[in-house]
Amino acid sequence: MGRFSILAGLVLLFTTSLMAQDLKGVAPEDPHPLEIGAGYTFVAFQETPSLSSNNSGVNVTAIYYDGKVGVEGDFTDTYGSVSGKTPQLLFAGGGVRYRLPHYRSFQPWIHGDAGYAYLSPKLSVGADDAFGYKAGGGFDVFPHRGRIGYRVSADLIGTHFFSTYQLSPEVTVGIVFRLHLK
Repeated sequence: MGRFSILAGLVLLFTTSLMAQDLKGVAPEDPHPLEIGAGYTFVAFQETPSLSSNNSGVNVTAIYYDGKVGVEGDFTDTYGSVSGKTPQLLFAGGGVRYRLPHYRSFQPWIHGDAGYAYLSPKLSVGADDAFGYKAGGGFDVFPHRGRIGYRVSADLIGTHFFSTYQLSPEVTVGIVFRLHLK
């Protein structure tokens, strides 16, 4: 009888600890639907097939989530140096972001944006503005599930200047703030 009581107590103890765990380590739904991110960005802008510039600048995003899907606004402004000139590449757009299943404080995501691209200085060939798009992904890390975290992302910016297409890789590192709207 004593062994049965000990065994029943151990089963009850382990069962309650298992019930306290989330399914597959996935955290419950995030109560912070709005995220604001800002950071340093590097873009290897492919102006023409034979000419590229390494641009540095800033990236700012705002995302409103409804569950795993969010509406995103993205702004990227970079400057570089090529042939004694300082080219500026600006992208402003909006799109959709999808949060992949996360584990603890690690939150991966993918996104796609479409919008406006601007290039200066103005060249004699073509317009200085064009349709642009951005697609890629990244992850956010929120230590101790806090409101302030770190963001790393890699994207591909597509533009159409000078009657040719440009596909330029972008890497961003920064911080992200989770905000509660109520």
